[in-house]
Amino acid sequence: MKRLERLTALLSLLQSRRYTLISDIEAKFEVSERTVFRDIRALEESGVPIGHEKNKGYYILQGHFIPPLAFTLDEAKSFIFVEQLARKYTDKETYTRFSSALEKIRNALKNSQLEEIEGLGEKVDAYIGRGEPHKYLSMVEQACSKKQVLHIDYQDVKGLKTSRTIEPIGITFYNQSWHVIAYCRLRSDYRDFSLVRMLDIRTTNDSFSKEHISLAQYITNLQTAHLT
Repeated sequence: MKRLERLTALLSLLQSRRYTLISDIEAKFEVSERTVFRDIRALEESGVPIGHEKNKGYYILQGHFIPPLAFTLDEAKSFIFVEQLARKYTDKETYTRFSSALEKIRNALKNSQLEEIEGLGEKVDAYIGRGEPHKYLSMVEQACSKKQVLHIDYQDVKGLKTSRTIEPIGITFYNQSWHVIAYCRLRSDYRDFSLVRMLDIRTTNDSFSKEHISLAQYITNLQTAHLT
């Protein structure tokens, strides 16, 4: 991460909490204590009023920034539940982006709201029973958005391993796992691939071979087939 990007992210982090410990900053940005001190000083020299309390950490003076959005306390609390699901049921890249967005949301909260939000965060958790099956989620999401062909190595429920070239049309979540719905060039039809069973995945520069149905249409077709 370049220094300007780190300073911007640090500013967002400080605004999202009442107090921020040096150790938290070191861990988040993977920098030394000396670098933290330099970054804090750089923000102060740029006009950001930063205070410090012993055993609590750094903080930005209340009222210095005008919140760009206004949330009620109940609205802000709802993000804590989503955060736990994102932490347990998405991959590292997706959760990192969500966490960054959540910090910006917290910027709009008052100190009294932050106290209650931080307290709730210690009381909410999500259980996942299958280890870490979602490491390819971000890559699949980008392929869906860009209409980008993927090569995957896949193992089905019977243990059979195959290599597939797929054109992903959408992502859905059920049975505690993410699934990518894609047109499979090997089968010449749409297939459901669980991210749990993906052994490897590689992006390509190829675009989709044709226009595909939407994810909603695929699910509708599936439900109709089950009723007939």
